[in-house]
Formats: sequence, structure tokens, C-alpha cells
Amino acid sequence: MVGFIVNPVAGNGKGKRVWERIEPAVNGLGAVFSVRETSGEGDAEKLAKELIQKEGVNKIIAIGGDGTVHGVLNGIYQSGQACKFGLVPAGSGNDFARAHGIVNDPSEAVERILSEKAERRIDLMLMNGRIAANSIGAGFDAQVAKATDAAQYKAWLNRYGLGGLAYVISVLRELRNFKPGHLSLQVDGQTIDKSGVWLVTAANIPNYGGGMKICPMAVADDGLTDICVVSNASRGELLRAFLKIYTGTHVTHPKVSFFRGSQVTIETAVPLMVHADGELMGETPVQVKMLPGQQVIFV
Repeated sequence: MVGFIVNPVAGNGKGKRVWERIEPAVNGLGAVFSVRETSGEGDAEKLAKELIQKEGVNKIIAIGGDGTVHGVLNGIYQSGQACKFGLVPAGSGNDFARAHGIVNDPSEAVERILSEKAERRIDLMLMNGRIAANSIGAGFDAQVAKATDAAQYKAWLNRYGLGGLAYVISVLRELRNFKPGHLSLQVDGQTIDKSGVWLVTAANIPNYGGGMKICPMAVADDGLTDICVVSNASRGELLRAFLKIYTGTHVTHPKVSFFRGSQVTIETAVPLMVHADGELMGETPVQVKMLPGQQVIFV
């Protein structure tokens, strides 16, 4: 049985429009399905868990963006049962869809999932009992994620298909106020100390924030997380590095360092805000552990 979880407000209402468009096609394909609609924070996780444990669903299709992906995959993980995952992209950033080559056309995307044309097994990242599919970050990028989520300009830009620009605006706004600090990073038992740290991001896929290639070499099925640290940079240097993130050319910037491992601990002298897939998840310190081949997805 198939479960659909629809986030009607994803992409400033795109989630609702996409479901209305594909529902007749789903019916026409003869699929036996159950549909649930989110109405608030935490609903995607709760509904996914209920569909699996109470209705015997073994395949969940999310209609939404990266926040919806995050919630549904956490629900699957918390259920303790195997359940395949598919996505019909309907968010503003759609980093998960971009990284895994999921088609943007809703009708084609749902047809591919229901016909099980292609699937792959991907790693997930475990942090403090919760999982992330895209990235986990602490510091400036988490502060920007918080500002973007609360910003009125995000909804306005989404109306015109420019949701990715909301993150850029938030970067420029938060740049004046953030204070870099000391980081102690442990990667597979090796300790790396950095001063003047702006951000540390552990990534399972290359992109975040609506297409920024924060860790261009990240691969979702190699059992490792790629870690990007930006440290000892002036605000001007940080801004110049940021402009290069969209092409991935920041990898040669002298203020940017990269590491790779399967178990990571992030500790900071002053607690820093933490995000998982763009969703705020408390403050440092945090521990990240890779879960190789944890989830089957349709692509």
C-alpha cells in the first residue's frame, strides 16, 4: 500500500497545487493509496509513522520540499520498519530532489515512483536521535536558516519561483551580527581545532540552501559525510567565498577546509545554533553518525 503525505503550504502553496494536479493520474494508475495532509510543524514525521505502523504502508510519497523530506524520513526511521520513499518536488529549494536527479515534472515524478522504474539505497545522518538526509550545520548557516524561515520575503520570492534568493538575502542580513568562535571538531577520532569559525557543515549531498554546492564532492551512498569548515575569514572574505559556493569553486579558498568521516563530533566554545536539513535542532555540542544504506528511495 502507498501513502501520500502532502504539505499544502510547501513552496508557498505549490504542494497543494501539485497534489490537485496529480491526484487524477494516481487514481488512473489504479494505485491503492492513503493520503494525509500536514497542517503544522512535526506533522510529516507523525503522519509517516502512523501510515507505516497503523495502515501497513510500505511506500511513502512526499509532496513538498526539503522540510517535508526531513519530516517523512524521520517518521520512517522512528517507525523502525522498512518503507521506501519517493518525492514529488514542490518546495522552494528542493535540494534533495536536485542531488538525486528526481524529475521536476509532478506527473512524471509520481509515475516513476509508482512504477518503481529506478531506486537506490542512500545513507542517512544520525544526530541526537534524529536523522538528516541532506546536511547538518552549526553556526552562521544555521542562523541564516532561521532567518530565512521567518522572513516575509521568502513567501514573496516563492510566488515568483525565486525561493533560493531568500537564502542569499538572509546571508547579507545576518553577516553583520554573527560572531565567529572556536571549534573543536572530531572526525573518526581525529581532533581538529579551529579558531574564528563561521560555520561547520556535515553534508550527505553536494548542495544546500537552494542549490549552493557547499560540499561538491559529497556522495549519498559512500558511508561518509563531507565536512566544510569556514574559519578565520573577514566578513569580506566570507562574502567572496559565499559567492563561489554556487559553482563549488570555494573549495580552493584558503579560509575553507574540508574533511571526511563516518563519525563526527562538533563542539564550540560558545553554543552555536544547529540545523538539520534546514530545520533548527538546538545548539552545539552535537554528534553525527553515518547510517550507511539506511533508506531506499525512488529516483
